[in-house]
Amino acid sequence: MSTRPIPENIEALAVRLANEEAARAAYARSEKGRQAIARRLRTEAAAKGMPVKEYIEALTKDPQGVTPPEGTAPTSAFWSFGIDHPDAPTNRWDQNFLDNRYIAEAWATVQNEQQQGSARTLETTEAGRRLNSMYLWEPEVLEALGGAEKGFTEDWTRNCWGTISETYATTAKGPVAVFAQYADTRSILYNRELPTLHTNTDVGLDNIHFAYEAPQPWPKETRAEVGTDAARAQLQYNDPTKAHYVDPKTYPDQDPTARRTALESEFASVTAERTQRATEKQSVATPAKEEATPEVNTLTAKAPAQPEKPTAAVPVWQMGFKPTPVKLEADSSGPSVESVAPPEPSLGKQATGTGMG
Repeated sequence: MSTRPIPENIEALAVRLANEEAARAAYARSEKGRQAIARRLRTEAAAKGMPVKEYIEALTKDPQGVTPPEGTAPTSAFWSFGIDHPDAPTNRWDQNFLDNRYIAEAWATVQNEQQQGSARTLETTEAGRRLNSMYLWEPEVLEALGGAEKGFTEDWTRNCWGTISETYATTAKGPVAVFAQYADTRSILYNRELPTLHTNTDVGLDNIHFAYEAPQPWPKETRAEVGTDAARAQLQYNDPTKAHYVDPKTYPDQDPTARRTALESEFASVTAERTQRATEKQSVATPAKEEATPEVNTLTAKAPAQPEKPTAAVPVWQMGFKPTPVKLEADSSGPSVESVAPPEPSLGKQATGTGMG
């Protein structure tokens, strides 16, 4: 049985959340809005005795701001890219595009209505809300803070979101939900979040679950072998010039035994790289300690005991919405049935590295 598309209640709430956020971002771009943000940040930074830039960077590195409230153990959601939607806000290329952020937030909202404290996203944590309220993706806000001359650039913004995303991943426990079909090599999900979750001993590879099934156009052998959660948490499918690439179309053409051997080798390579990276980060953070980072299994890494508090179950959906039937005109030469083709997913603004996921 095929998985169902994203439920209608999640779709409606996600679209509403996206449009509400778009309205707030529009205000942030205005003269009044951006100056208010700049004044607020200067006041907050001054109270801490820090420059604004240093103050924001410190926020992104502090685990306290993204740690779940006492007495809760929510399923942490991660996201990347999104999908075309006619009712979503337009992006900078005038495309109606719904970031997976809002689908993840809608899912978490519904889960928390059923059981408070069972799900969260980065943007709903204390630090995530604060960083989001700065609207650092807006060029007008960056200019109000001093612009490129003072180091307030889009690349700096992306690094801030990448850092807080990685910090958020270090505080996750148990199963996590990834709202993406796979991780694009240009995304924060691929470069910061998945490596951290993989080596986070409270999560581990077995607890990384994708909320969307592997792309339906992939051949069945590809979906079965490199469309698993563990494979999608380690491999990449969009850039043949980079490591750990698998071509979904040609994958089934290889000898089954040879491709499985190659796959195991890739998993081992990914794990070795990520473990080394985690060890180096730990040694920088705590140079006086010589505790070794625990080794992580390549394909079936087991995380420690699950949190005692209830967590939300990760959904498994198609990356699309229930198609809205469109009746053909009476004099159409086409078939006399309703068109129900779902919209094609799009990488949208984040494909160029201007988004957060």
